[in-house]
Amino acid sequence: MKSVQIFTHSIRQVINNLPAAIKISGVLYLVQVVVGIAFGRAMMSGGMGMMQGGGYGLGALLVLLVALITGIWIAVAWHRFVLLAEVPTTPVPPFLGERMGAYFIKSLLIGVILIVVGIVLGAIIGGIAMPMMMHGGGLFAMLLISLLVQVPMIFLGLRMATGLPGTALGSDHPLMAGWQATAGEWRVILELAVMMALAVWVINLISLFIFGGVTMLAQIWGIIAGWPIMMVGLSVLTTLYGHYIEKRPLV
Repeated sequence: MKSVQIFTHSIRQVINNLPAAIKISGVLYLVQVVVGIAFGRAMMSGGMGMMQGGGYGLGALLVLLVALITGIWIAVAWHRFVLLAEVPTTPVPPFLGERMGAYFIKSLLIGVILIVVGIVLGAIIGGIAMPMMMHGGGLFAMLLISLLVQVPMIFLGLRMATGLPGTALGSDHPLMAGWQATAGEWRVILELAVMMALAVWVINLISLFIFGGVTMLAQIWGIIAGWPIMMVGLSVLTTLYGHYIEKRPLV
């Protein structure tokens, strides 16, 4: 199955280039984590006074901005490493403002579309799953929501974002270049979306049943698991771009 090839190729892309992956993303991902933890501790110590004083909004905005900037920074550097063999030479990859800005704009447009779709799907599927959760079918309801909400979202996201790695390279592909390039491959992308949704679901189950869901160990697990989720996700987009737009073979 081509979908399995794409998924395993993307995983190998990270594993086989682990030193470079850590060099590209390690410091920036650590910044995300530190800022998020600092905000969480500030909220716990500040309590209601912080929220009433506007500190919550400013803090949340700071966390969001840091996550956006560092996330796009990592994405652009990783795409360029894989597709252009641009090997990092410093602990933090170069800050390519023009490429990152273009990447952000296209990502934002795709994100707005996905948010609208997600709200509609969530309302529909949530209404279906709620009775199951109220009658003790919580785990099954979670799986149902994962499959019926996350899978379509991932499917649409992958198809629309397949052209994004080209933006990191400086190409002038239109926003929907990925959608057009994968037009005849909807089944492959759908299978890939199912695999990605199930992988995240398994990771969440580990957090819930092994680490207790809201414990310190669960938070540590979330931080550790978040890195490979991010890197494999970026690698999937890179692989889709390389295969469907640049016509590279899957190896």
